[in-house]
Amino acid sequence: MSEFRQDPVTGRWVIIASGRASRPWHIDMARDRPRAISCPFCAGNEAMTPPEVWAERGANTEANAPGWRLRVVPNKYPALENSGEWSGKKDGLYQAMNGLGVHELIIESPDHVTNMAALSVDQFAHILVAYRSRLRASRNDRRWRYFLVYKNHGERAGATFEHIHSQLVALPFVPREAHDEIEGVRRHFEASGRCIYCDIIRSDGEPTGRLVLSSERSVALCPFAPRFGYETWILPRNHAGRFEQISDEDIAALAECLRSVIVKLNGITDNPPFNLLIHTAPDEESADQRYHWHMEILPQITRAAGFEWGTGVHMNSVAPEDAARSLRDARV
Repeated sequence: MSEFRQDPVTGRWVIIASGRASRPWHIDMARDRPRAISCPFCAGNEAMTPPEVWAERGANTEANAPGWRLRVVPNKYPALENSGEWSGKKDGLYQAMNGLGVHELIIESPDHVTNMAALSVDQFAHILVAYRSRLRASRNDRRWRYFLVYKNHGERAGATFEHIHSQLVALPFVPREAHDEIEGVRRHFEASGRCIYCDIIRSDGEPTGRLVLSSERSVALCPFAPRFGYETWILPRNHAGRFEQISDEDIAALAECLRSVIVKLNGITDNPPFNLLIHTAPDEESADQRYHWHMEILPQITRAAGFEWGTGVHMNSVAPEDAARSLRDARV
């Protein structure tokens, strides 16, 4: 099993997951070159993955066989393992815990699609339904306190397989970066009585220099202090702390907004690598009122370097106002 280890100086947790070193790499974004190995995420190769835990299938099709539209399986090379209870050990300065958690793969298409922009709005909606379903299922296990859905698109963004997919993790603790965000949300709420993300929507959700897209149900904007060029946030106008509270109507609107943003990013740079994150409230009853779930899309057009690693301060050469203007002007 993997192991959580805590830095005794900063309190930062890391996961030591030696088993993931044996993962196969299957990245070849150039579509005119043959793939070196058979893709385990393509329809017909279901035996190459662990048994599915959730799938959207056609009528009269069997589990772990072709006929699916979207499929969720445990990660074959998990960073975390869903077995037992959280336990730890301390050795002088050093503290470690067993690598307990959930690590799932959401395979987003049975076809070998490498660019999400090739999907229809309806296909985006089905992906979002899968996210909602798996988050709801994970919440039912009271061992987990923090949940994250994320996508690594492109090798530079950390993907090992080009076939479009996302991942879900559930942790038995709230990690430091998430805790810092939640504390900032709490401080704003206690000072003003309002959700800070609702205030961001009111500030930037109308035609301003950082707005990318706006609809009755959601907004997409470049944040005031972005870490990455063309970083874009998508926020629902209806306040909800947890992503899995999203309605079918909001899923339809979010699918259209998300697809538009990704297509616009493609219009600026050809199929850029990016990370997509869904920030949702941790497993605390009081968090829902203060917190506001949202998506972050983080293009990896430039790399973090010595300054960023040494200071923790990101240096971004694309002002959010310029990024938003380019995204607004890009064709959908």
